[in-house]
Amino acid sequence: MNKLTKRIALFAIIGLTAFSAFAKPKFRTVDQIKKNGTIRIAVFSNKKPFGYVDEYGKYQGYDVYFAERLAKDLGVKVKYVPVEAASRVEVLETGKVDIVLANFTVTPAHAEKVDFALPYTKCALGVVSNEKNLITSPEQL
Repeated sequence: MNKLTKRIALFAIIGLTAFSAFAKPKFRTVDQIKKNGTIRIAVFSNKKPFGYVDEYGKYQGYDVYFAERLAKDLGVKVKYVPVEAASRVEVLETGKVDIVLANFTVTPAHAEKVDFALPYTKCALGVVSNEKNLITSPEQL
């Protein structure tokens, strides 16, 4: 089955997912989003500092800040949709959201289903140990 790709390019940064040639498109164009006045953005609700819900029930974090800027530049409001890592692709494929802003690693498997934009943040992981119990080799992890 052939796949057609339809993009929503927001600031040449954010893209959308591919859909089946036999499926009815469920996602919206930028013009449709503007006409509706609301953009639906999937974000994490419990992953500080990227996306989380604060003690007042308000979405916060870097991804949320970025989402607010996108909405402002488009002249629309944001409707946040909480998402878990395992369902990020599904919410795009089913049209539940217009874009996902939730720590999405570019992998060959993901790239088959979604259109990635240029990264807007870079994260690195490290290992920290107590001075009395230094980690000196990978085998100690």
